Amino acid sequence: MKNLQDPLALRIASIMGFLCILIGAFAAHGLKLEMPQLDWFEKANRYHMFSTGLMLFLALYKHRISFYLNLLGCLIFSGCLYAMAMGAPKFLGAIVPIGGLCMIFAWLSLFISTFKKNSENTIKE
Repeated sequence: MKNLQDPLALRIASIMGFLCILIGAFAAHGLKLEMPQLDWFEKANRYHMFSTGLMLFLALYKHRISFYLNLLGCLIFSGCLYAMAMGAPKFLGAIVPIGGLCMIFAWLSLFISTFKKNSENTIKE
């Protein structure tokens, strides 16, 4: 069986998962957020976790374009929402949709890759 894993992407996905749990725990035990900051923080953490799960899958199957689009999207989307929840300027809210678009394009890129005949996407024993 061909080794499909991308070690760098697996490391990045692992760090993103670690950070997601750490940030969520920090918020649950150390922050006293009010609305709308609490909503922003929870949304950032939820999308951070979903993105981390996708990154893990993409790292295991070497879907690099989708992986890095999703990583960029997560950093922008969740990063801006985390920052706003912690008191950063509200203009970051205008940047959040760019992160969302990157995540959408990551899924679209994964979908498109299923139509390509590529020996790297097949498992040979």
